Amino acid sequence: MSSRPYGGVTADRRRADRRTALLDAALDLLAAEGVRGTSLRAVCARAGLNPRYFYESFTDLDALLTEVHDRIVAEIAEAAARGVAAAGPGADLRTTVRSAAMAALDTGRTDPRRIRVMLVEAAASPVLRARQHAARRDYTRLVVQYARTFYDIPPDADARLHFIATMLVAGWNENLIGWLDGEIQTSLSGLADLFADAAEALATHAAARPRETAAPERPASGSAG
Repeated sequence: MSSRPYGGVTADRRRADRRTALLDAALDLLAAEGVRGTSLRAVCARAGLNPRYFYESFTDLDALLTEVHDRIVAEIAEAAARGVAAAGPGADLRTTVRSAAMAALDTGRTDPRRIRVMLVEAAASPVLRARQHAARRDYTRLVVQYARTFYDIPPDADARLHFIATMLVAGWNENLIGWLDGEIQTSLSGLADLFADAAEALATHAAARPRETAAPERPASGSAG
């Protein structure tokens, strides 16, 4: 392919534009048709490109879909990080989580395709399902990190904290899907409140040491039945 400028646009710029067009087309198809309706040929047709241009940017369809998914995860994580920063260094856990949730949810509100692809459609692809699970593990580690920042959690609660953080992340995902599908009737702000309330309640529970329970009394041997 020629590296000379064409119409005042360099070859690198044209290549980058074609790559962006393919990513946008794949996102459109994944959100509208699901994984089954997102073939290489369909992506190229949606992007208005000859299939030969596909291979200048991606080795195969899985590589394209993986990048679509990972870009969504990165964009939402960056939005959440901005929300944490906006809450300020003196904010408590609930305020911090709510600010992060609002920022992340706003990213999804401006482009609902991204949330649906990341949480729903990715599960239908073995490649994306693995990326989905990896992202959830990363989010779980972040929850554990933040919980330890705000609460004095004893070392003997490590397993309990990780268990609760995993439940929290999985629950957020399922409730967000329910909200997108109209099963949970609340505003964006209301949903962020629910997320923050759940995070605060579970972190508080994880921070508390388990109660000491007395062993049940055993009946005396030879007692009458």
